Amino acid sequence: MSWPRTALLSLSDKSGAAEFAAALAANGARLLASGGTARHLRDAGLSVTAVEDWTQTPEMLGGRVKTLHPNVHGPILARRDVPEDLATLAARGLDPIDLVAVTLYPFEERAGGLDEAAAIEEIDIGGVALLRAAAKNHASVVVIHESAQYAGVLAALGAGGPTPAQRREWAIAAFARTARYDAAIGADLERRAGEAPPRFMTLALERVRGLRYGENPHQCAAMYAPAGHAAALRASREGKELSYNNVLDVEAAVALVARFPEPACVIVKHNQPCGVATAATLEQAAAQALGSDELSAFGGIVAFNRTADAAAARVLAAKFLECVAAPGFTAEAESAFMQKKNLRLLTCVLQPVTGPSRDWSLHQAGAWWLAQRDAGEPAPAWKTVTRRAPTAAEQQALEFAWPIVGAAPSNAIVLARGTQLIGLGAGQTSRVDAVDVAIMKAKRAGHRLAGAALASDAFFPFADNVEHAAAEGIAAIVQPGGSMRDAEVIAACDRLDVAMVFTGRREFRH
Repeated sequence: MSWPRTALLSLSDKSGAAEFAAALAANGARLLASGGTARHLRDAGLSVTAVEDWTQTPEMLGGRVKTLHPNVHGPILARRDVPEDLATLAARGLDPIDLVAVTLYPFEERAGGLDEAAAIEEIDIGGVALLRAAAKNHASVVVIHESAQYAGVLAALGAGGPTPAQRREWAIAAFARTARYDAAIGADLERRAGEAPPRFMTLALERVRGLRYGENPHQCAAMYAPAGHAAALRASREGKELSYNNVLDVEAAVALVARFPEPACVIVKHNQPCGVATAATLEQAAAQALGSDELSAFGGIVAFNRTADAAAARVLAAKFLECVAAPGFTAEAESAFMQKKNLRLLTCVLQPVTGPSRDWSLHQAGAWWLAQRDAGEPAPAWKTVTRRAPTAAEQQALEFAWPIVGAAPSNAIVLARGTQLIGLGAGQTSRVDAVDVAIMKAKRAGHRLAGAALASDAFFPFADNVEHAAAEGIAAIVQPGGSMRDAEVIAACDRLDVAMVFTGRREFRH
């Protein structure tokens, strides 16, 4: 069988519906449609049998019950290779339904702006049941859940009929759609209940693209997004396919660069920021970010928070980099990057990449999922706790360093001069080791430490951290505070003429 003999349409989104239905009718299909869909198709000049005429039962409960009827679901679910099923239909004077097209009430789009009673009315019952029934019997029934599928379905029908693989693909997509729909309803009701953390979280993910490989070449990998809401990640140039590690580093770089209002450049390597700078121009920011730690920047990921221009591109074009991400690229910038044949250029709208898909961020830990979310209230005001307050220049460097240390794996220490990262010690199991690693990297890169600022993502447990930093001329420190030895640490700062500020909030990242 190629073209359906009977097709049922129940559509909230009616875009393209008249043209699709006309193509079915022109090839011999009888059209069944519910309420508003039937009116829409009739207005387009098509002959339509209303569902209530097919079932001999009018709509009930103000439209809550339209298609929930044996005379609808029987013809969809009847197994074509089971004579008893077909005999049951014949006894009722019913023909099998060979195609079901349903677009659900737009709960996801509308519910957030409605009170609970109105949101409940946006929950589609009959449409979900139709999709599930048709998807269950996909060996015999074509199931369509969105208007974007019309062209592909018509092409398959016109080519002699859908293949089993196509039918299965459409069924999988329909089940994924109903799963996503139910997840959205559950999440909305949980939100209205106000329970935190929520009792249930349901993930409905859709494969966005394949990846070159996982963390290692022997591992298969792919990239997913919340179903129906793929984030904007467009490769304007992709010499090699992106890998799992590339995407992790792109997210880390873009998330950090988006935190700076000034023109900024961030370079990330193995999920750690190894180059960060803000400046009056992207060209200056790129040069200073590269100068943070040029050795570590080799093979890194670069992100800009402005459209990348030719001047910024020329700073980086001669270096070996994996990816450059930006909100856009000028034609001249793309041309400058062309000399590196394997370099990927990614156009990233900052908010979809950096913004969570939900209020809670999730992390898989073995058989469990951990959930957390940021506090709703603003961060505490910073407080100077030493006799000497930071100078204006030191304060600027501290404020620049603070978001960077929060983006680095703990234990983390950041050294900054002005608005340039000059040293990073990250992922260390002791905080004083993180201080020493940051100092070592700054010296190796040729940076002057006298007068620099230091940021620590958590409190100093001992005064040795201050002593190691002050011995190199570091002049100001920002840290959360909260150690049982805070008094000793403050006293060491006062003794060594180091200004110190407490933020009152830790910035661990594991």
